[in-house]
Amino acid sequence: MRLRRLAFVVAAAVTLAYVARRVDPRVSYVVPVAINLALAALFAWTLRSGAEPMIARFARRERGTLEPELRGYTRGLTVVWVAFFVVMAAVSVALSAAGWTAAWLAFALVGNYALIAALLVGEYLYRRRRFAHLQHASPLEMWRHASAELRERRP
Repeated sequence: MRLRRLAFVVAAAVTLAYVARRVDPRVSYVVPVAINLALAALFAWTLRSGAEPMIARFARRERGTLEPELRGYTRGLTVVWVAFFVVMAAVSVALSAAGWTAAWLAFALVGNYALIAALLVGEYLYRRRRFAHLQHASPLEMWRHASAELRERRP
């Protein structure tokens, strides 16, 4: 079932991108900006008063309960992700506005995702050092917890 949904989303995205590109090639520049801003909004929405920050949700899912020292950390990390996605959108806009098509393509197709991976890995390594006295899930387990949380709950 999950594979079928993923295939549908990919097919729809490819079809939409193809149609949009045929109508106006500049539309393709909007896609990475829209994705990054949507992710920034999703994470930012969980920072409102009375809500549980997105990263805190993932951590609580992993740990069952969230240690007091991790509450502030996970809120701050959610802010970092919001800023990260906004910066990624701004870089995409800047590269496309400058007319650097090759640089924009490299960033949109590889760089953006490589930077996401770098932030994930860097944060994991930092967290293991900063909170060495706590037990931490592996990156694969963390991914499973985050995916399950996103599937079950909406912000």
